[in-house]
Amino acid sequence: METGIKDSGEAGGASALMPRAPGGRYQQKRELILGAAARRFNTQGVRGATLEDIARDVGMNLTSIRHYFRRKDDLVAEGFLRSIGAHAERMRPAIHVAGGREARVRALVKLYFGLRKEIREGSGPEVMIFGDMRSLTEEHGSQVWPRYTELFEIVRSVVADPAEVATDRQRANALAYVVCAQLFRSVFWLPSYPVDAFDWVEDKFADILLNGLAAPGRTFAAPAAPAEMTAPSPTSWESFLLAATGLINEQGYRGASVDAIARKLNRTKGSFYHHLDGKGDLLTACFNRTLGLLQEAQRNARATETRGMNQAYAAAATLVRRQQTAAGPLLRSSALMSVEPAARDLMLTQLSQVVMRFAAMVTDGIIDGSGRPCDARIAGEMIMVTVNSASQMPNWVKGVTPDNAFDLYARPLFHGLFS
Repeated sequence: METGIKDSGEAGGASALMPRAPGGRYQQKRELILGAAARRFNTQGVRGATLEDIARDVGMNLTSIRHYFRRKDDLVAEGFLRSIGAHAERMRPAIHVAGGREARVRALVKLYFGLRKEIREGSGPEVMIFGDMRSLTEEHGSQVWPRYTELFEIVRSVVADPAEVATDRQRANALAYVVCAQLFRSVFWLPSYPVDAFDWVEDKFADILLNGLAAPGRTFAAPAAPAEMTAPSPTSWESFLLAATGLINEQGYRGASVDAIARKLNRTKGSFYHHLDGKGDLLTACFNRTLGLLQEAQRNARATETRGMNQAYAAAATLVRRQQTAAGPLLRSSALMSVEPAARDLMLTQLSQVVMRFAAMVTDGIIDGSGRPCDARIAGEMIMVTVNSASQMPNWVKGVTPDNAFDLYARPLFHGLFS
């Protein structure tokens, strides 16, 4: 399944992206189902929520809801299309804001946070978050991913003029991916703030996005390449976790079957069950591997760098680079939507501790002069988003390598989007 942007064509085709307007009793009921489904999928994940759950939420039985959506997969795909349309309609006006790229980005951030605020207040319809899109089947993915690509092109038209896209498409795509990742992943940390603080959060978020974290005039040495990151032995447990993590990131938890992982490694399914009792245990094992790598990078950065922002820079550089090597990706935190609530809460707490350590590095940087004054908590979340989404960058930015990944994707967070 293609989940990245094509290297031909410009923005403009996205004008077809429009949310369906409710009309008539059938359409109103359909919209009610889609809203209820979005709430369920956003809290329980696509895998966790059932058609029975959604039918009960809207006062229907399973037979009745199948009159609108025959299969759960049909409802999931329509939910994503509806969400993409709602985002596109809200964000497209930013393309035409006068004042250059920075003014357009500020407008885009304001429009997006306005959408999230309306949803929180209940004045706008709930829409699906995009974390579980990799769980789409081939049939439905072929419908949804091209529309999401059009949404990506809207963002690219905000961050880059047509001439910039033509002369340096790689950089334009990288900047668009930075903005998409930071905006769309903010849904996971925005619930920490009350809705009446959204305007303040928006201002701090835009400030970091455009001006970066480093103190003005501050330069960092190019991050040294870490110890050789080579693929583990195909017969090792690490190789199984690596393959599982990659498949979960690419295809979602539902798509990453034990059979598919075993085939990728040319091993039997029995070798998997020698280590774990079930597929759910595999997701936990992949998470624990990722958590260990995050913590190790932070510890090493603190041990080798004396200034706070240098520590944050070094840790992020190591983690972004790793995800472009044979040592493999980190598990995307959106996969945790498929975990049982009790286990998920513990995992989210552990990830929050990683975020807080990044925030502490930013705070130390502000104090010691290596960092620019900014909101350290939001900065910590944005560093974590950068690390977390780096594995998907090659789908959207052609020519990414371990050597240029940090410059293309992470450096803008430290020095400003257009630095």
